[in-house]
Amino acid sequence: MEPSSHMEAAPGAANALAVRPFGGRESGQSARTAADCAVRIAGLTKTYRSNWSLKTTRGLESLNLEVQRGEVFGYLGPNGAGKTTTLKILTGLLKPTSGSAWLLGEPIENVSSRARLGFLPEQPYFYDYLNGVEYLEFVARLSGMPAQPALKAARRWLGRVGLGEREKLVLRKYSKGMLQRLGLAAALVHDPELIILDEPMSGLDPFGRRDVRDLILEQRERGVTVMFSSHILPDVETLCDRVAILLRGRLERVATVGELVEGGGARIEFRCAGEPLLELPVAWRECLTRAQRTGETFFTLTDASQQQAVLGWLVARGVEVRAVTPQRNTLEELFMAAAESSAIQASRERRSA
Repeated sequence: MEPSSHMEAAPGAANALAVRPFGGRESGQSARTAADCAVRIAGLTKTYRSNWSLKTTRGLESLNLEVQRGEVFGYLGPNGAGKTTTLKILTGLLKPTSGSAWLLGEPIENVSSRARLGFLPEQPYFYDYLNGVEYLEFVARLSGMPAQPALKAARRWLGRVGLGEREKLVLRKYSKGMLQRLGLAAALVHDPELIILDEPMSGLDPFGRRDVRDLILEQRERGVTVMFSSHILPDVETLCDRVAILLRGRLERVATVGELVEGGGARIEFRCAGEPLLELPVAWRECLTRAQRTGETFFTLTDASQQQAVLGWLVARGVEVRAVTPQRNTLEELFMAAAESSAIQASRERRSA
């Protein structure tokens, strides 16, 4: 862990993200049972109170969540959903209003729960008068490593994140992307068993994102648990064993990426030559749409049972069908649909209040 860090839409997609709350016991759950998980959260709630208006807002609402040992777990949600609040509570930077949580079987109230933790906050703090090796050596020593192993690990990890040729460069001269790489190295320098990363791809170019993806996959191969939040959904779809979607402080869904995209409903795309002026049959107007792009027409069907009927209809009218391609909802489409559904629900709640 980095001790010096200062933290303060596709058809059917919304249904695929229907709320499925975790069915575990609440905060009375024993730490012995929690030891089976890398992260265990039970009934976690965080409420904020404004010093000016004295109004209270809820950052988290009765969150129940489990992260299994050895998995890569994605924690998704728009800005203000409660992702960073959750991660701050888990790492001891915030206290929950109510509820309980455990890291590697130890209650988060215990300082020892963070001994085997590596953490990259969303906005890490760096002593900018140090160079890269000095900073990583400092972090490694604070994590309990002896002097020589700490220096060796610092140099090794600086090289691993692509900064080995600039080990004498002071941090005030680092770019944002370089600092993000250094922060990731600081989270890994002491070989933790659990890694929590808050927006690890932030500020990185495509090469940096690729390097971070490779490091996360490498840690999974070593049996390390990785929990990270991100807005870059293609990376989440590539890396994660499971994902949780958080909206307005509430857990909407926990599932594998495959379960999410398969549950969102399949689509079939017909790519046709030219721009045939066909009137869509009334019976298909709810499930068949048309779009034109540069000399081609794309018909999208959301009812797979009608595939042969639509294909026959196109061929019978002399349309040149160039391809028939099954499509699946992407994680991004599902996420956006769920966010839109949540916003509509929030608006209804405000009107009824």
